[in-house]
Amino acid sequence: MTPFPEVTGIRMADGAIKRILGAITMPQKIGIVVDAACDLPRSFLTQHGIEIMPINMQFGTMNFKDVRDPEQTMEFYRRYVAEKELEITTAPLSVKAIKDWFLDQLVLKYDRVLVITVSSSRSPVFENATKASFMILSGYKERRKAAGLEEQFALRVLDSKTLFTGQGVVVFEALRLMQGGQEELAFDRLRQHVENFSQDVHAYLVPQDLYYVRARAHQKGDKSVGWLKYQMGTMLDIKPILKAYRGETDAVETVRGFDGAIKRLFAIAGEAVENGLLTKVVCMSYAGNPEDVKSFPGYNEFIKLAHANKVETLLSVMSTVAGIHVGPGAFSLAYAAK
Repeated sequence: MTPFPEVTGIRMADGAIKRILGAITMPQKIGIVVDAACDLPRSFLTQHGIEIMPINMQFGTMNFKDVRDPEQTMEFYRRYVAEKELEITTAPLSVKAIKDWFLDQLVLKYDRVLVITVSSSRSPVFENATKASFMILSGYKERRKAAGLEEQFALRVLDSKTLFTGQGVVVFEALRLMQGGQEELAFDRLRQHVENFSQDVHAYLVPQDLYYVRARAHQKGDKSVGWLKYQMGTMLDIKPILKAYRGETDAVETVRGFDGAIKRLFAIAGEAVENGLLTKVVCMSYAGNPEDVKSFPGYNEFIKLAHANKVETLLSVMSTVAGIHVGPGAFSLAYAAK
């Protein structure tokens, strides 16, 4: 006797039953991975099960892996960044280390994984993760087979072409698609949409002290912030509003005083909110205690405007990686708009 012997009075052949049962598949479990440079609140990352790929850091003779721990980051701002002469470097995990991390942390937990990295123009994370994604092809099958997982595993690495809070906006959009009635969206279509979406992410940053921007750029051989420009900016208290867009970073405006630059940035973001965002979120981060941001000029007015337009605002501690390059007291803000 075959299972389901009759349906509406018609006996089904074994072959038909197998075809029907074969079409009924368990939903794929999709995971999202970000590197530790992504600026989102730790509570948000935990709530949505977002995996964090570590980044290596070295402070003088001390080494550790940054995993986007806000308490560790705050300790970093208190103890290390203020020591201006301390040699600080960051580096992505090696290709082999990322490969091992993919195999150990992802292949048994998910069926599909989207890795969203900081802009490849600013970090080798994307390149190393891409190479590692090819290296796992021969290793994941045995692990999944031993665990009784028949579904093939797929991992795609995406260059966000943005920085810090900009990465946060890209991740927010990916989650919106996955959790907003789009669960059945094909994985490759999801990846393509997110990749296209990243082209319209505007990420801004205002440093409080140009010393760090110049020092870290000089350390990498970047002469864009020269000694004369640094001296003039310091003497006149001129603050640049830096913008990361489609893989390029440049100063779009200069404003007298940090408060003036922050107020101007909130005005720029407010205009974008009123004109309509592509996804209803604005991500913000601060290289210090995020509670201090609430006293920034223009903050309260911007929050009221955002909420009136049903735009969610996410405020977090700026990542240690970002803080190393732009210094304590820096502020970042990002959104997506045409």
